[in-house]
Amino acid sequence: MKRRLALLLAAATTISLMGCATSNQKAAETTTAAQTQEAKAETEKAETTEEAKTAESEKAEPETGGYAVQPRSIKDRTLKVGLIPVTMNTAYTMTINGAKKQIEDKGLDIELLVQAPASNTSTITEQGNIMESMIQQGVDAIALATESDNSMLPYLRAAAEADIPVFLFNMTELDKDNIYYVSSIGYDQYNAGLEIGKYVAEHYGDKEVKLAILEGYAGIVNTMRIDGFKAGIQGKDNIQIVASQTADWTREKGQSVTESILTSNPDINLIFGDYDEMVLGGLVSIKERGLLDQIDTIGYGCTKDGVAAIENNEMTATIDVGEYGTGIDIIDAVNDFCIEGKSVEKVINRPSKVYDKNNIGELDRVIFE
Repeated sequence: MKRRLALLLAAATTISLMGCATSNQKAAETTTAAQTQEAKAETEKAETTEEAKTAESEKAEPETGGYAVQPRSIKDRTLKVGLIPVTMNTAYTMTINGAKKQIEDKGLDIELLVQAPASNTSTITEQGNIMESMIQQGVDAIALATESDNSMLPYLRAAAEADIPVFLFNMTELDKDNIYYVSSIGYDQYNAGLEIGKYVAEHYGDKEVKLAILEGYAGIVNTMRIDGFKAGIQGKDNIQIVASQTADWTREKGQSVTESILTSNPDINLIFGDYDEMVLGGLVSIKERGLLDQIDTIGYGCTKDGVAAIENNEMTATIDVGEYGTGIDIIDAVNDFCIEGKSVEKVINRPSKVYDKNNIGELDRVIFE
């Protein structure tokens, strides 16, 4: 009897344990299923969020690969165009004059709003402030010359967000895939430097040349011009660069820097400056020392005073880089894109040409009007 009771109790215990195991298994399966559903929901939520981000990103991309803004046709009112040079000097004045003349000649309803930084040393900050102001004013287009397109990129983006097309001018080689500017207008800075360098190499042949260089203030424009020039004289062992100093693009600084160079290197016989104004300042020091017969001077930019110096046998040569024509091309590009609703070329360059006493008479003086 006792044995039978023990067997019954053991069987009951086994059944009870099996019941507990089954119950625990079901609970575990329920928990696992719930966790799986929760994980699936999180994954779907993440995928939905990512898809939304992708869609928003794709929506932000321009309809064409070339521009962040699209051509438009504004013909019912005056078109307001902001023009922001690096500084106000002879070269940029020529560009502005070319732009104004083209507006007049083509009878365009365009108002040109010109504003430049007050100094040569903080142009990026000042240009950024000017651009912000013009964006807030709601101009229809902006033409910008800057020493650093990378530093100005946030402002280019801001203009694009405001649907304002930006045309760069007098710049160096840029990323042609950059969607935040419509067109880069002007000339090839490096190649212009290369041309004047080749002129020096050919003009002086095997003559021993001790050369001093007057540079503009540090920046990509100065770098490209000087690098091009040095490439032009590369391999000419008879041409020795004995000094290279910054003269900040100005006539005044060109004079003082040349004075210092002449004191340290009294035997130099050639000065090259990558802008006429610096060389014209250097000429003052050269003439004061009575060294016009000893020292040749070569400039860059074909300014009115530079051309006059060549005609007076004071400056040896300069290079016309189409500053006046750049102004014409800016207006033509703005007219095509903003008034006629046409796409324009990403790069619009004018050719460069070296002038000396032998061909200076061929220069079209309209560029000085």
